[in-house]
Amino acid sequence: MVLSKIRIFTVLLATSVCGIGCGHGSERALPKNALLARAQVAWDPATTPRGQEAMNFVNAQVGRRYCWGGTGPTCFDCSGLVNAAWSSVGVRLPRTSEDLAEKLPEVALEDVRPGDILWWPGHVGLYVGRGWVVDALDSDHGVVRRPARDPYRAFRPIGE
Repeated sequence: MVLSKIRIFTVLLATSVCGIGCGHGSERALPKNALLARAQVAWDPATTPRGQEAMNFVNAQVGRRYCWGGTGPTCFDCSGLVNAAWSSVGVRLPRTSEDLAEKLPEVALEDVRPGDILWWPGHVGLYVGRGWVVDALDSDHGVVRRPARDPYRAFRPIGE
């Protein structure tokens, strides 16, 4: 019984953009995801030392709970997690997903490297390589590592 629940959870997580109740990502059909294709090979563009440290930070937060407006250390929302990760290495970012999209330089999805910010309407996560993202998903799942399923856009922090 527990094993089948884990399998169901994994399938739901792998096939959704952000989980139950987020309200973004499932509204449109999207083309095949180039980031998920990277999971099949051991290739990603090299990241920077700060990008690696930001990834180390978010990976250490997996399992923490989600809370709206949360910036850590005990709970996070999506942009609070990304902000805290980059703040931990001395890079200041805009606070909300909308401000991140408005103020950071955009990167083509084909050129995303570990440490870049993946963006969906109203949601962000940190790309950690090989087709995976770490994000504060929702109140049901908290901070998770999951396939980077069809992000709309990507951004690279300034000063990384």
